[in-house]
Amino acid sequence: MQTPPHRAEVIALVRSSPTFVAAHDKEGWLGIFGAQHVVEDPVGALPVRSEDRGALATFWDAFIAPNDVEFRVVHDWIDGFDVVRDVTIVTTLPTGVQVSTPPHLIYQTGYQDGELKVRRMAAHWETAPVLAQLARPTRAHLGAAAGQGVHLVRTLGAVPAIRFFATVRSVGRRGKKAVLDHLTEQGIGPVSKIIASGNCVTASITVDGAPAAVIARVAPRSRDLVDVRIYTDLV
Repeated sequence: MQTPPHRAEVIALVRSSPTFVAAHDKEGWLGIFGAQHVVEDPVGALPVRSEDRGALATFWDAFIAPNDVEFRVVHDWIDGFDVVRDVTIVTTLPTGVQVSTPPHLIYQTGYQDGELKVRRMAAHWETAPVLAQLARPTRAHLGAAAGQGVHLVRTLGAVPAIRFFATVRSVGRRGKKAVLDHLTEQGIGPVSKIIASGNCVTASITVDGAPAAVIARVAPRSRDLVDVRIYTDLV
């Protein structure tokens, strides 16, 4: 078992990600990930795995390279090697249209040859409300929607692009209700943000008067809770 790193080391690694993104520094961003890694963005889409050679670079080319991306951080929580972030991401597409996404992000890190690296990054966000922002009846928005679809198919390939758009389906309202009922039973609340993505539900909550985060896995058919983790160590 690895000795947990110093808090400052973990936070610095995680916070370097949006810095590299904002600077369009592809090599810097790729360099924060370990030799073995997985990226789920959004959770429920086809994961980007290190076993697929060049997949992480392709992800950058598809979602980051053509856009200007700004991270607005609300809260960070840390638990050993893990950091959970409550953020709003504002993406400016090549047409100038802006899209706002309010995800929960989790970064799971570990040492590789003595250097801390990201092993897994999962972005929990709902695609339907984000895609709806492109459905406005203006030339700029319609052009952005069409251009984004074509770009994703050309860059990712048809199957990953289809899996991306299919993430509009998730454990949905029933999954959210299961998590909300669980939190109510535990006397935890209020909930300020709740997201269903894939088989997961995440939430921003209050525990003992302080901000906290929840990441829960939900059985896709029964909507029973499989696992619930609460992060309270605010950075």
